[in-house]
Amino acid sequence: MKRFLRRFPRSFRFQMLSSIFGVFFILVFSTGYILFSAKKLQTVSDTSFDQQRFLKSLQEDLAAYQNPLLEYLSTSSSNALGRVFIAARKLRDKLPADPLIIGDKTALKERELYALIRSYLDLAEEAMEEKRGRNIAGYTKIYDEMSGLLEYISREIEAISAGRFRGQLDVYGLFIADSGTIQFWNFLFIIGTSMFAVLLLLQSVRRITNPLVRLSVMAAELSAGHFDVEDIEIGSVQEMNQVVEAFNRMKTEIRNYIAEIRLQETIKQEYMQEKMRNLKMEGLLRHMEIYTLQAQMNPHFLFNTLNTGMQLAIIEGADRTGEYMEYLARLFRHNIHNKDIIVPLEHEIEGLRYYFAILQVRFPKNLDLILDYDAPLLDHYPVPSSILQPLVENCIIHAFKGKLGKPLILVRAELRDFRLWLSVRDNGSGIPPETAAELLKPHGTTGSAAKLLGLENVIQRLYFFYPDDPDVIAIESEPETGTLVSIRIDIRKEPCIPQ
Repeated sequence: MKRFLRRFPRSFRFQMLSSIFGVFFILVFSTGYILFSAKKLQTVSDTSFDQQRFLKSLQEDLAAYQNPLLEYLSTSSSNALGRVFIAARKLRDKLPADPLIIGDKTALKERELYALIRSYLDLAEEAMEEKRGRNIAGYTKIYDEMSGLLEYISREIEAISAGRFRGQLDVYGLFIADSGTIQFWNFLFIIGTSMFAVLLLLQSVRRITNPLVRLSVMAAELSAGHFDVEDIEIGSVQEMNQVVEAFNRMKTEIRNYIAEIRLQETIKQEYMQEKMRNLKMEGLLRHMEIYTLQAQMNPHFLFNTLNTGMQLAIIEGADRTGEYMEYLARLFRHNIHNKDIIVPLEHEIEGLRYYFAILQVRFPKNLDLILDYDAPLLDHYPVPSSILQPLVENCIIHAFKGKLGKPLILVRAELRDFRLWLSVRDNGSGIPPETAAELLKPHGTTGSAAKLLGLENVIQRLYFFYPDDPDVIAIESEPETGTLVSIRIDIRKEPCIPQ
């Protein structure tokens, strides 16, 4: 039934009229049933007294017949004769035909009573015949006989009525019991029909109010910002269905609109983050250019280099000095000519070899430098420019302060599981774990240029080139055992280079 109503919804007016007429029909039906029951009781009661009323009417008709008959016999009035004939015809028509009597004494007495009345009427006709024959003694005698018969008939009627009344008293208790039973069932019927009418009204009200309640609940949810609530189901009221469908569409459109706004906001934020990252990258690259120029023209570096060259020239002669100056010139030329952000690994290793040659001249006995790599890697994999030399220079400046023993710096390049591993290891004094963790945090270029010229410069540039790979660089260090800086570049991903 519910599926039928949902499939074929009806208008609010139709359902209200249907409910009103349904309740009206139930009330009319229940009232008619009560009237029918009362009429039935009345019929039963009337049936029990009909025969007594009939006998009483016969007695009255006989008395009415006696008066015009006496008037005719006394005066020979034709008017009185007419009334006699009419009363006689009325009595004969009222008398029933003789029924078949089986075992009912009262009915047998009634049959005998009807025979007596017919005899009475026959005597009246004989008296009138004697009157027309002017036989006074004859009709006087017959009239006296009729009077006695009339008295007997009256006594019989009274006796039969009394007998019937006594019989009715015997069944009066049963009649009262039947009447109480009928009234009880009438009461139950009224209660049942009333409850059915109330349920019908409640069902109609529920079909009308339930969508309103669900609408109010959904409105509260939407006002609280919950747009993922389920749609309101379609009911059986056509007008309410239109409101519900419009509300469901409104909720869906608002939810889609909010989702679109959030998506646009997310895209906008990502765009702004990308723009900020590009700006930071540009700033970092400008610092790198400054670092390169400083490395090319640093007076302190040039002074130390030239001083070392002068000492070699005095001690060893011009050949070793020439070799030293040649590597120095190559390193200057290598740095000056390189303007690319991403370079082949061979280019980075070549500059590092020149730098190692200079360091070996500067520290011939106090520093071990080892460069370990696989030759096939050099031509196949690009890396960000100037990421190894700053790490080696950081070791030279910071790693061996207060450290006894011969310093060692090991630079290695190898391929592991689709990652190019570039590592710089030293046997220096190490750094605290909290310092290493602080260095590995991504941040902007808010620091000074000097602060970003070494290890931190390399870390931040790697984060900018590989923003989706937080493990692109790692630092492992323990006190007094040295530090290992590992660069792990995923060869399947292209570096992010700002335009």
